[in-house]
Amino acid sequence: MEVNGPIICIDDDTDDEVLLTPILNEIAPLSPVIFFSSAQRALDYLKTTKDRPFLIISEVSLQEMSGIELRQLIEEDSALRKRAIPFIFFTHPVYKHLVEEAYELTIQGFFEKQQSQQAMRSQLQAIVDYWSNCLHPNRFTEED
Repeated sequence: MEVNGPIICIDDDTDDEVLLTPILNEIAPLSPVIFFSSAQRALDYLKTTKDRPFLIISEVSLQEMSGIELRQLIEEDSALRKRAIPFIFFTHPVYKHLVEEAYELTIQGFFEKQQSQQAMRSQLQAIVDYWSNCLHPNRFTEED
């Protein structure tokens, strides 16, 4: 995993983009935040970029394609699956059936967005800290 690679955020709520971007820039200053307002745009980026993303943080409920559908497409694409980019759902509201469905897709976390900015920052800090220290297939280069 490229610890300094971009953090990919997918959320069609512009208020969340305004809220999350500065928090992520503060807690992961070496990882640029790339925001997508649609799952399809994020998928197109992932299929064409040579960047090694650090993390994908996605809303579940999106307009054209849900976060769950996006995760399914990533899992079905052998090249994207092999990239082993950690995939986290960061959403509100949370329903049991969505959590169950998401974990059938080998996601790496499901978090309910907290109401306060400080609580949200704590959640994102824990996520970034965990993946910064975790050994993962993406952590190794082709030379390793």
